[in-house]
Amino acid sequence: MKAYLRQYKFLKDAALASVFSDAIRRADILNGRTAVPIPMHPERLRERTFPQVEELLVQAGIRYVQLLEKTTVKNLGGMGRKERMASDPLFRLSDGAKVSPVDYVLVDDLYTTGTTLHHAALLLKKSGARSVAALTLIRA
Repeated sequence: MKAYLRQYKFLKDAALASVFSDAIRRADILNGRTAVPIPMHPERLRERTFPQVEELLVQAGIRYVQLLEKTTVKNLGGMGRKERMASDPLFRLSDGAKVSPVDYVLVDDLYTTGTTLHHAALLLKKSGARSVAALTLIRA
């Protein structure tokens, strides 16, 4: 999985998104929930050339809404858990985004400590989501 993720994200091999499309499509946690991909910061998007999480959803045929914008390019990898959890908010609502009182599922490619998902879920809940679950391709 480490080699797959490197090839997909850093070597920009977008075709690999289809490898897991069946598994993502069949994920029970998506049933009855609105998918929300974890976004990349615009600078990272320019570096990597395509939004990896959104591409996973596209290849799986999963409709999604883009409600979030990443506020920082800062990499949390060098921080301890307490520092990550206490860091400034990682997301804001996208311009014009409307969070409805429905069930959402955040979708991300990699779960390391849960900080990213925690920040995103907290924002969605504070903005009116009924519930927020998460689906990740890889758990480190």
